[in-house]
Amino acid sequence: MKRKIKVILENYLKRLSDNQSDKVSNAFTFIKSKLGSIYPGLSIVRPLIRLCDFIIVRGNGNRFIEFELSNICNARCVFCPYPDMLRTDKKFMHMNEQTLDRIVGSFQHFKGVLVSFTPTTGDTLLHPEWDKYIHSIIQLPQVGRATMFTNAIELDLEAIDRLIVLLRRDRKGKFSQLYLSLGGYSRDSYKNLYQVDRFEKVRGNIDALFKRLKLEKICLGVHFHIKLEKGVEPNTDLAMNIYNREKYPYVYVSHSVSYFSNDAYKRNALIDYYSESSEDHSRACAYLNKTRFAADGSIWADGCVISEMPDDASLKLGNLDLGWETLEAKRNELVSNWELNREIPQPCKGCTMYRPRK
Repeated sequence: MKRKIKVILENYLKRLSDNQSDKVSNAFTFIKSKLGSIYPGLSIVRPLIRLCDFIIVRGNGNRFIEFELSNICNARCVFCPYPDMLRTDKKFMHMNEQTLDRIVGSFQHFKGVLVSFTPTTGDTLLHPEWDKYIHSIIQLPQVGRATMFTNAIELDLEAIDRLIVLLRRDRKGKFSQLYLSLGGYSRDSYKNLYQVDRFEKVRGNIDALFKRLKLEKICLGVHFHIKLEKGVEPNTDLAMNIYNREKYPYVYVSHSVSYFSNDAYKRNALIDYYSESSEDHSRACAYLNKTRFAADGSIWADGCVISEMPDDASLKLGNLDLGWETLEAKRNELVSNWELNREIPQPCKGCTMYRPRK
């Protein structure tokens, strides 16, 4: 019965427009914050909170903002262009306060939007003031909800303390979801996929996080996004045993058994890749409606891991020196060139993440 309800809900949410998805997801973010604050210790409301998490995530849509506090990473993942970008003249940096302030001014053009603190390359927790910057954004009235994606390598006791303070200051419960990128089920798999030896460190960090969340009675939706090598079968029970040793109740598991690629992407023999969609590509990808605020102040359409390739800026809309109308005109130009002239941006050629624009 639970499975049937989820399927019905998911199919319904898929049919909503971006504006409708935002409204539904924001409404359930508010409901979850009330349930979590009034009944944090009662198991009777756990199914309701988990239902809220399901609807919040399924209502993300294709138009949200990706916010890159840092494009510097502490891993060298085989499914990411970051190792190749290190060999280019790209500037690797943390976002500064001046850039943050100018980006804040741009939020007048949004309403009820989701902000995902997810860099295209890099890890958010490497920014020395990540919690301060996130708070500056999520308190804006234009932001409906927020989340963060991290590999949890830097999620130590100090970072956990800062996260708890951030969640406590978030009076409206906008920051209700946390995504953790995790590498396989063993130390060897982790090293193969992330090219660093941090498996046990990450597990210890997650243990400490869950102990603290339970102590503080905070209902944070934590999503394990587990990367797998070629030939490894996904196993949710095993994943929970390995990474949720504290039995925190608001944990959700997804797996990557195949990875995104495009015509310019250098593939790795350790992993499988999605095949290119057989769907007609006459419509531009829906992800071009997303906006990424990069650490250097540039602004991009889309924010997937292969939307910025080494030495390619096809999806760059401009920077903060340009007016918003100019930036949106560039986005419309990308869409028009795709749909009218079949001029597909380089990162989108042969892309296995393609979703047609409604």
